[in-house]
Amino acid sequence: MSPAEPRRSDPASPRAPAGDALGALLAALTLALGIALQLLACLLTLRSLPDPSAQWLSGMPVDAGAAAAAAEANTRVFALCLLVQLLAALFAATGSARLLPRRLRPVTWRGLLLLGFLDFAVPLGGVLCTLGAFVLSRVLPANRASLAVNTVEEPEFAEYLIGSVSYGRGARLKAELRNAEASVDFRMTALLAMQSLPVRTVSPILQEMLADPLDDIRLLAYGSLESKEKALTQRITAERAVLDAPGGAARSGVERARSNKVLAELYGELIYQQLVTGDVYDNAISQAERYAEAALALIPEDAALWRLRGRLALLRRDLDAADAMLQRAIDCGFPRDRLLPYLAEAAYWRRDFPRVRSLLGAMDRHAVTPTLQAALDFWQPAATAAGAPRV
Repeated sequence: MSPAEPRRSDPASPRAPAGDALGALLAALTLALGIALQLLACLLTLRSLPDPSAQWLSGMPVDAGAAAAAAEANTRVFALCLLVQLLAALFAATGSARLLPRRLRPVTWRGLLLLGFLDFAVPLGGVLCTLGAFVLSRVLPANRASLAVNTVEEPEFAEYLIGSVSYGRGARLKAELRNAEASVDFRMTALLAMQSLPVRTVSPILQEMLADPLDDIRLLAYGSLESKEKALTQRITAERAVLDAPGGAARSGVERARSNKVLAELYGELIYQQLVTGDVYDNAISQAERYAEAALALIPEDAALWRLRGRLALLRRDLDAADAMLQRAIDCGFPRDRLLPYLAEAAYWRRDFPRVRSLLGAMDRHAVTPTLQAALDFWQPAATAAGAPRV
């Protein structure tokens, strides 16, 4: 700021209150003029002639010439009253709007027009309503919440998702597919486009589309689910044929362990991709458990199989077995950080919330996915606030 600027602004500051006072005085005079014109309009109505319409409707004799003269005179008085009331509303709205506090003044011409319409439709009452609202705003306590200003940290950027995420594509396709008002061709195109999404994401939506009222949508959803399930069941059938082939007992333990492990993983994939429901779902869990147990009898130190059995136990809500098998997987060399969410889930089903918080707090926040990060933020709010990066 230059030295000359304060000298230019100082002389203007004493004139600001004077200008406000002059504006308030003019507004008061304008409002008074509007009220006076409204009173004049009320007095003009008293100059109207008696209307003989009631006498004519009741069948009493009426002088036609007198009735016509009364109607003409009353029409002129009515038009004059409307004109005076219009001018009164203009002056009253302008004056009352200027006298209101700044936070209550109309900020657009629409607000001023609404205030003028109130003054025009309700003579004197519009002004009383406006001034009454001002008085109430001064008498009643102000409803102002004092909100603390907090600093919002910038979200962390997950660089490893750049090449694998198509932003908004899945949600848009789901919305298009579930829109029953869209055309059949449009929904069919959305259903076909979903084939490129992960099976675990698509399967629940396809299951939902099996109850769609349109035959084409139902058939296409059923065909998509069947093709994905058939691809896994064919591999299961081929692997079981190798395992149950004549002379299979003569195969080496390594080969039989590999076949059992592959079958356990294939049944686990059916469950993970949500391709089976109901009794077939329960059968897939039992078959995966059976083949995993058979494989572990031959290779008891396979950490991946112990992890699979732990996840199956969680699905059955056998929480003690899940804890034991997941701990065995950790003992066999499986990374503990990757099993902590499953251990926390078992603790959650037990309602052991302190253990849930302890297990999730032991995880490395820099190595979790954004989906799991939301769970960590919920269970560890204090740690999130303390460990948030400052930008």
